[in-house]
Amino acid sequence: MGPLLNSIPSSSKPSRRALLRRIASVILVSDIASQPISDAVAGTTVTPTPKPVSSPTSSPETRSPEGTSQPTAPSPLAEGRAMRLDGDYRNAYLAFHGLAMSTRDRDTRALATLGSAETLLTDRNPGQALEILDEWIDAYPEHPQQYTARCLRARSLELLGPSKRPDCVTAYREALYVANPAHPEVLRIRIANHLFALGQSSDAWQELQLAASGPTNTATEAGRLLVLNALNRRYIEARDSARVASTAIAALDAAVMVGRIPVEIADFAWSAVTATLAIGDTETANQIRWRIVAEWPETPTAFLALNELGSSIVPAWARARIAITNSKWMTARDALDWLLANSPTDPNRGRIRAMRAVAANALGDPGAGAQLDSSATEAPGDTWGARALWEAAEGRRDSGDFAGAATRYAKLATDFPGSSEASRALYRLGRLLPELGDVASGNRAMNSAADLGPVGFHTYRARLILGRRPARPPSTLPAFIASGALNESDWRTWEDWLAKRGLIGTDARNGLGAADLAKPLNRLDSLLATGFVEEAEDAAREVCQLRQFSPSVVASVAARVQSGGHIPFSMSLGHRLLRILADAGEASLLAIPNVARKLAYPLAYGRLVGASAARSTVDPYLVMAVMKQESWFRPEVTSAANARGLTQFIRPTAESVARELNWPNWNWDDMTRPYVSVPFGAHHLAQLIEMFRGNVLFAIASYNAGPGPILRWANGDYRRDDDLFVAGITYRETREYVTSVATYAECYREIYGAS
Repeated sequence: MGPLLNSIPSSSKPSRRALLRRIASVILVSDIASQPISDAVAGTTVTPTPKPVSSPTSSPETRSPEGTSQPTAPSPLAEGRAMRLDGDYRNAYLAFHGLAMSTRDRDTRALATLGSAETLLTDRNPGQALEILDEWIDAYPEHPQQYTARCLRARSLELLGPSKRPDCVTAYREALYVANPAHPEVLRIRIANHLFALGQSSDAWQELQLAASGPTNTATEAGRLLVLNALNRRYIEARDSARVASTAIAALDAAVMVGRIPVEIADFAWSAVTATLAIGDTETANQIRWRIVAEWPETPTAFLALNELGSSIVPAWARARIAITNSKWMTARDALDWLLANSPTDPNRGRIRAMRAVAANALGDPGAGAQLDSSATEAPGDTWGARALWEAAEGRRDSGDFAGAATRYAKLATDFPGSSEASRALYRLGRLLPELGDVASGNRAMNSAADLGPVGFHTYRARLILGRRPARPPSTLPAFIASGALNESDWRTWEDWLAKRGLIGTDARNGLGAADLAKPLNRLDSLLATGFVEEAEDAAREVCQLRQFSPSVVASVAARVQSGGHIPFSMSLGHRLLRILADAGEASLLAIPNVARKLAYPLAYGRLVGASAARSTVDPYLVMAVMKQESWFRPEVTSAANARGLTQFIRPTAESVARELNWPNWNWDDMTRPYVSVPFGAHHLAQLIEMFRGNVLFAIASYNAGPGPILRWANGDYRRDDDLFVAGITYRETREYVTSVATYAECYREIYGAS
């Protein structure tokens, strides 16, 4: 299909107004965006009235004097922006352009024209975006969005290729001097990169030094980390080992302050180890190794540090945690044996025995079954006790001792009710007890599995076995889109829920108003507005870290990032929020408020997904689940196998679907465009479901592994029991893929679907 305006030739500035009027005279209502959501009870076609993505700072509802929520109509600017965030670039462009041509308000016209340029840039039409931005910058020299426009102009030039590097340098320098930007280091690093590529190393180093020395740049740890990483890369190229070491150590400290996750911090630490060893500073290298072992033991890097320090000198408890994290079961067993022999009064002795039993079971120790049983009793309420009992039950089941397995599953559900294993144990009981003659208890267990605990593959299976009709999407596209917004009611419920648990001190949405958060928040907002989304990630982390990742602040920041258009990272923050809540004692997705659930499972590209799913007659929540698993909602991602886009198509499959859909002017690069990738994915998924006679799990497996091995895994039975089919999948990646996608789809149905 190509760029959305590829049929319109570029023109010189004098004819630009005529060109825009010509575009405006063409009504290009996208058939994709005007389809309804198919439902068993709804079959009418409804042209959508889209709602914007809301955020804590911009809610689509207001409270009436009585305290009830009254919806307010989204502005035309908000509608265009919502369309762009949903990947519907064609209608977004028309909305912005139509508003710019029709309004008499100068500021509205300026914002609408800027919105049309940003839409073109998002759709990778840098030449056309550049043309609009050049005129905009001249027409609105005093507008407060001048800095944003100039950054967008510089990014447009970057997309036009290496020949534009000199212009990029000029454009970024102009942006620096237009205003007092919140993130000058980002622009200076980009300038330096272009200057290095042009062979102007002296000027490039000067830009990096300016980036490192500016007062604004050192005001946030996120900005400091960005500069340190840039300097470190250039010092490596220059083979300046001393400075490589100093910047690596400083970057490690900045990564901690920013709030990177342990695996990433450990990687920073290992870079510092390597750099200090390169200059012969073994003492500092060992200090950092010890820090890795002590502070980030549950990472792969910790095992490297353990080996280099020598296992014998690392405390046994740290050694055991590191070994278990990395599935080094013999090392773990030996360390745990030492602890049991030398720490008879350790208050964690029950946990140690449970961990030791799990390690022995992984090593195939003949006595592991008895150890699992006894250690589970000694570690009541402990996560390792639950795991030990689960493995004991699974071992009995695999050996054919179904009565023994059922006893242990029942004990697990009773003694460890808050564990992730409990609801899976209930599902196992629901399958086993009827075979053992206790149908009534089996039904009770299966109903509990469907309604309790973390939503997982077992939840999906339990609901199917019970004959529950899957939750359906709203009957129309506007309703489907609106269901994904975080509304006022969602935020009120979230505030109340946190307050009852003592997890909040101030209003969840206004907790970002403290003075110490002003600079990092200003930097975050500016980075999102100018499209520097990767750099915005650490800015968002830093705000969360300044409040020790309190649930209220993480939710507010994630919503802010989502409304700023960076869905993948807002979703990552949403999942981090779920882990925070689990650590606080609430592990069940079924029991937490919509704010946390919607952030972790957003209706990303909902406009396209809803309409494409309706046209292909496939469950939109299944399409969402596939996209989440395949690309984490990153439209331009390319895999190692050269699969592209939100729905991760390899080229032969994409070419086949393009022919089947008779897609006009399609080319391979289009697969990174949401308005192509989403309908292709929905169509292909529907084809696979039809190919396998309606068996959704077979279709999911085929999406990952291809259709070839599916019937072999199913023993040629299209009605194969789902549990047996999944157990028979010989590709580990595909087996995990199937359970993940089925789980994600069930989560989406649980959050958004109507009963």
